Amino acid sequence: MSEKTNRRIQVVNVTLFCSLLLLGGTASLLLKKTELSLTENRKLASFPVFSDSALWSGGYFRDIEMYYADNFPWRDRWIDVSASFRNKLGFASTDITIYSPENNAEANEKTDTSKSETAGLRPDDGATGEVKKSLFVFKNRAFEMFGGGPAMGRSYANVINSYNRLGIPNLQVYNLIIPVALEFELTEKYKKLQKPNRPAIENVYNSLDPNIKKVWAIDELRKHREEYIYFNTDHHWTSLGAYYAYRAFCETAGLTPVSLDTVRYKVKPAFLGSLYRLTRDPKLKENPDSVKYYLFRDSVRFYIGSSGSLTYWGKSKMYGEGASGGNSYSVFLQGDLPIVKMETEHKNGRKIALVKESYGNAFAPYLINNFEKVVVVDQRYYTGDFIAMLKDEGINELLFINNIFAAHTPFHIEKIRGLMKK
Repeated sequence: MSEKTNRRIQVVNVTLFCSLLLLGGTASLLLKKTELSLTENRKLASFPVFSDSALWSGGYFRDIEMYYADNFPWRDRWIDVSASFRNKLGFASTDITIYSPENNAEANEKTDTSKSETAGLRPDDGATGEVKKSLFVFKNRAFEMFGGGPAMGRSYANVINSYNRLGIPNLQVYNLIIPVALEFELTEKYKKLQKPNRPAIENVYNSLDPNIKKVWAIDELRKHREEYIYFNTDHHWTSLGAYYAYRAFCETAGLTPVSLDTVRYKVKPAFLGSLYRLTRDPKLKENPDSVKYYLFRDSVRFYIGSSGSLTYWGKSKMYGEGASGGNSYSVFLQGDLPIVKMETEHKNGRKIALVKESYGNAFAPYLINNFEKVVVVDQRYYTGDFIAMLKDEGINELLFINNIFAAHTPFHIEKIRGLMKK
């Protein structure tokens, strides 16, 4: 190849490179910026404010770099293209492959599963899955895999027992543990992927004080496992799954559950949830979810409270209608607020407090059909005087509702314990 030809190729390469830089830079300046990535469900970086200290520390230019990385033209599309390209290059398999294993001391504890090692398992049907980002991707869905041990379950039970022993007159305590979706979808071929949920729940319930009422939501959910009770791309349950747990609670609490047959509802479409964002698996993208929420006839006054005051209650709405895209689950109770209150017209003297993590958001709205007052506290974020709040609001029933991971995780156990420390 002649020197003249080499120069032409170099000129073409430089011109092409500079053109791409110019095109990308121009598009970055002219295209409309967004503040939120619906694909990643997070706020994108904004352009930094200049200051002498930020300039000399180097932080100003690092923030500019982050801004352009977050606001690259068609960023979400490029992320999807990258995920698809990696998948086609072989970063996925037709069988089990560990992508990012995590050491879990709890998973090494032994639980007695002799009675239920195969109970509830689906028969093998030839379908294969893979473990990806510590999740099990199977049949165009993603699942969390439970591995908690009995010692942690007993620790959770001991914390619940401490609330039963507060000495608050006529306070009835309930406990409801929510199984993971994989409990109802696991086939015999993959039975070693997680510990069966029912023995773990039994371990907790057997460690609770006898007068604490145990809600066997897992049994009611199993009856309806062919229905849409958990999301395909998100770790939460659907409003229908929460409804069946609510029915199990009503049976335990001596209540008549509301029928959904004639209740109006709305739907948030095209929901790609947390498990899709973790894996970027194209099979999940092809199987998006929808979020249904019910518009109950019962009039309800909804208030947002404060950790800093027992008397402040700001009037608001039970549903966050503005939630959309990857944030659609936040339609329930407007997301993970520290404390909210719902007052109804029932006037039956039943006033309940619900202590929960995010699974409880889809469950709580059903309670307005049965209780005069419902106070919902997020154990992760509420820092107020919880016991004083129970007394001030006249609460006579207390329900702890947690997914099985939270009931076997030190973080959540300590957060529940911490509510008593004021």
